[in-house]
Amino acid sequence: MEWNADNLQSLLSDDDILRYNPWWSGEGWRLDDPHLRRLREQTLRLPSPHVEEIDLTRAAVHVLRGPRQVGKSTDLKLLLERARDAGMPARQMVYLPLDRLQERPPSELVDTVARALRLAGSGDAHPRLLLLDEVSAAEGWQIAVKVLWDDGRIDRDVVVCTGSSAADLARGTAERLPGRRGAGRDMLVLPQSFAAFARALDESVPSSPRLRIAEMCGEDGRAMLEDARVHMPALQDALERYLLFGGLPASVACAATGVPEPGEDVQRILWDSLVREAQRRGSSVAAIQALLERVARSLGSKVSWSALAREMAVPLGAGARGRRTGSNDPRTVQGYVEMLAINYFALVLYFWKADSGTADLAKDKKLYFGDPLLQTILASRTGLPRNRHAEVENAVALALYRRYEPSERSAEGFIAPERLHVWGTRRGGEIDFVCGPREAIEAVEVADWARVSRQKATAPMRALPGRPSLVVTRDELEFGRSANLLPAALFLWAVTD
Repeated sequence: MEWNADNLQSLLSDDDILRYNPWWSGEGWRLDDPHLRRLREQTLRLPSPHVEEIDLTRAAVHVLRGPRQVGKSTDLKLLLERARDAGMPARQMVYLPLDRLQERPPSELVDTVARALRLAGSGDAHPRLLLLDEVSAAEGWQIAVKVLWDDGRIDRDVVVCTGSSAADLARGTAERLPGRRGAGRDMLVLPQSFAAFARALDESVPSSPRLRIAEMCGEDGRAMLEDARVHMPALQDALERYLLFGGLPASVACAATGVPEPGEDVQRILWDSLVREAQRRGSSVAAIQALLERVARSLGSKVSWSALAREMAVPLGAGARGRRTGSNDPRTVQGYVEMLAINYFALVLYFWKADSGTADLAKDKKLYFGDPLLQTILASRTGLPRNRHAEVENAVALALYRRYEPSERSAEGFIAPERLHVWGTRRGGEIDFVCGPREAIEAVEVADWARVSRQKATAPMRALPGRPSLVVTRDELEFGRSANLLPAALFLWAVTD
């Protein structure tokens, strides 16, 4: 590939680069930085584990993906603070917001990074800290990073890239940078977990023990959960609010003020991000809202692409091959749902084929929202009645994804997780969730009702004898030989950090 950057008029000028890196010329930048200022203005400080996990001494290319407005840019600024406090010279730290390079050639990204490094004037000092914010907006960004690494311009530095989509990975066009990552890792930055949400509302709530299902069913886990019952009132109250507010930082901060529901300004943060992605694909706001409403109506139920297409009254837009269509076909609907999942707005879980004895997946699937706030937004915009049982099941799905999906896979979007499925029984029924590899699965059934029947309570153990399993209830707690019951609020606290 032959590039000529000389004739490109860059969308990030030298003056822009200098403005985005004020620490090069003074120490007062922390007070003026918009991300850090907004963080100071919030009434609470939420966990940012990736900030502490990244090694600032080893050359690497790290990639942080996650939904928009989840705090990735703030994490980068906190990483800058950490590096500066650790003694890294200011001229060795470079930050570039790259969403303006959307659909620009890789050569412009290479040129922009090269100019920024020259302007920083750090000389031969290494490792430098290079932060490429929203880099996945740039076309072929992995190719650009590969060129910079192979040319020796960043191969001794700590490079952290962020992106709000896994579209490049889903298209199979991503350069996985083999041999050019150093100690680099792929990491997923998700909305705050229920446990973090509950602690933000009530400081008396302890940190989560992060138990797997097998551990919850073991003797030590049972004793720990029984002991944690003292926190049930606070956890129950937090769950009611979590189902309304979700885990985006702005929404958690809003919930902590005690308001009864998220305001329009908070709802718009998530809604505008979703609309932006839909319109990039050529869909109207009405069409994407209709699709989300259909997902909400089927929340927790088995669906097919054909059924979704038949029930969609509003055409989504471009067809599978980019053609404008007047009606929806299954491939178009599948493409749009997967677009939502690639951008972390929806989670698609597939059934394992019943009695196949293999890891083959069936065509049947369940759809969930990527954050509870989306259900609140839909109810506000459409008047759609809320379904608490389905919303609790949605929260359980998200928690199990966080706990069981391997980190090397989780950043690739919410399409077809590797370690989280629905289990089809021999008689045509289902167990809501099975977690882990098929030969060592752990099962979870959701029964968030006022009273759970014995048939429902014993279903997981009957369907998967000998496997660790439990039923998530509204308030029943019981461990026994035929059934393990655990309240949803206690389960969600115990499984996620």
